[in-house]
Amino acid sequence: MPRKTRLTGAQVILKYLENERVPYILGIFGHGNIQSSDVIKKHKDTITYIQVKNEQNAVHIATAYAKMTGCPLAVTTSIGPGCTNLVTGAAVAHANRLPVILLPGDKHAGNEGVVLQELEGNSDTESRAADTLKPVSRYWMRVNRAEQLQKVLPQLFDTILTPGMQGPGTLALPMDVQAEAAEFDLDMLMKPRDREWQRTLPDRLAVKRAIEAIKRCRRPLIIAGGGVIYSQAWTWLEIFSDLIGAPVVTTQAGNGALLFDHPMYAFSGIGPTGNPCTNTLAYKADLVIGIGTRYADFITESETAFGRDVTFININVAHVDVGKQRAIKLLGDAQATLAQLVQEIRIQRAYPDSENRKKYEAEFEKLKEKWIKEQDKYRNYNGETLVQSEVIGILNEACAPTDVVINAAGSMPGDLQKLWRPKDPTRKGYHLEYGYSCMGYEIPAGIGVKLADPTREVWVLVGDGSALMGGLQEIQTAYQYGIKINIILVDNHGYQCIRGLQKGQGFQEFGNEFRMFEEKTNALTGEHTFIKFANIARELGAVSMTATTREAFTAAVEACKNIPGNQPTLIYVLVDPEFCLPDYGGWWDVPIPEVSDRPEMKKALRRYRRKKARQVVR
Repeated sequence: MPRKTRLTGAQVILKYLENERVPYILGIFGHGNIQSSDVIKKHKDTITYIQVKNEQNAVHIATAYAKMTGCPLAVTTSIGPGCTNLVTGAAVAHANRLPVILLPGDKHAGNEGVVLQELEGNSDTESRAADTLKPVSRYWMRVNRAEQLQKVLPQLFDTILTPGMQGPGTLALPMDVQAEAAEFDLDMLMKPRDREWQRTLPDRLAVKRAIEAIKRCRRPLIIAGGGVIYSQAWTWLEIFSDLIGAPVVTTQAGNGALLFDHPMYAFSGIGPTGNPCTNTLAYKADLVIGIGTRYADFITESETAFGRDVTFININVAHVDVGKQRAIKLLGDAQATLAQLVQEIRIQRAYPDSENRKKYEAEFEKLKEKWIKEQDKYRNYNGETLVQSEVIGILNEACAPTDVVINAAGSMPGDLQKLWRPKDPTRKGYHLEYGYSCMGYEIPAGIGVKLADPTREVWVLVGDGSALMGGLQEIQTAYQYGIKINIILVDNHGYQCIRGLQKGQGFQEFGNEFRMFEEKTNALTGEHTFIKFANIARELGAVSMTATTREAFTAAVEACKNIPGNQPTLIYVLVDPEFCLPDYGGWWDVPIPEVSDRPEMKKALRRYRRKKARQVVR
């Protein structure tokens, strides 16, 4: 007979998290959620409870930690508002396929009365606030009896750590179940489980079809996504790209898969965040090999980046992605599949035509050389006022190879993709959340990255709009726990990225700039507002400084690197709000109203229809 131990639901969850070596639980306060268990003190040597200031930010911290390590952290909340505050953060983790554990409080399983901060009045009487997490969870369960946890806890971990299926796992925890006791077979529950996932290989017939496509191609192009980095497949990517003479374009998640000085690196981005080199390669490619990418609309330029007759080969562990673009489907791990392809190409001597390859490489070198000169122009702009591209260039030059730059939303992701030169040999130095592009991700993510690897210098690039949306308050959290992150807050008086989109599409400008409201226009058309971000950061615990010139910003970055101790820092930078990088002909499918009195809108509609006619929905 197995020996049973009597524990509450909360107690067994904490024991299991400790057994799975989850080092941090993130939350706000101890009511109605898992940390209200008194046994949190018993786990203080193995689990640290971190008090964040917003539940959404807690999930962002856990997501960034998972992106760096592949391992989940736990986030716990009270019922009601605390629970629903998780939804946006969970969507970020879901879109980026990263494992996090969500432990929201829930209404009593016994259904006694109306619980404060819960919902009622729906015809579906079982609906509760925690149900909002179902669409953004890979695993979701309401635990109605404590003994269910014996089976549920291992299921949750197995699901959210499955390659290609990673994402949030949610256990909705009624408050009475957290306190309810049951008998648990701890010997079996805590027994080590196999957490190693085999590197799956694609079907041999699919490999054969892929090799035939490679032999026939004249202009191959590789798109390297986040799967290359998660699989640690960059060495095989280098060998494979050189073997078949294919330039490598990276996505936001795959940026760094090849380093800047690699001869086959063709920069990052296609379409609206691409450049003349990558866009030309994409338009003219006859074979596109996607590795660990989900073909988001920016990388396909809203389905206009590639010709009608191009062949696709997809290498991916996710069933939902591997068949996109009518591709030859190589369902498998990126590293193992690339190694297999390299072996088969060498055995069969399935190399593209050598004479054609020389011409293609010469064309690629000219495109690359021209774009590097264009990069240099904007990275070293040195005009009368600081501009965002210059801030990126200075920071990139100042960073050590293993420093980490973080960003998520606004115009900066596009500028970073155009201008950042990856140099981290561990491929973790470029940390962009562009699967969901969530404003407010940046500062909490800095904490998550630093928790994952305290030896790295972390640089958070955030716009004023994104900082105000959320995350700024977590400077206080970083200060409380001695977590040194360096925040560069770039102020351009609002959401200039969307303002530029409005103007470019013929729309009337509204709702984007931070200006004073004027009654005569019934709009925000007055003077720009000025927020004292440096003062706010200082009051929240950061070493704070302001930089208004190229020299001052360069000096501030060096000062942040040399500040002793573990205090967060912030550099406030005011940039020219009218300056933006060219789009280099890239297009994004933003529908234009078909009926309008505005001449600009009519002109934009004609452009839109021309581009729309080029779409190829495979």
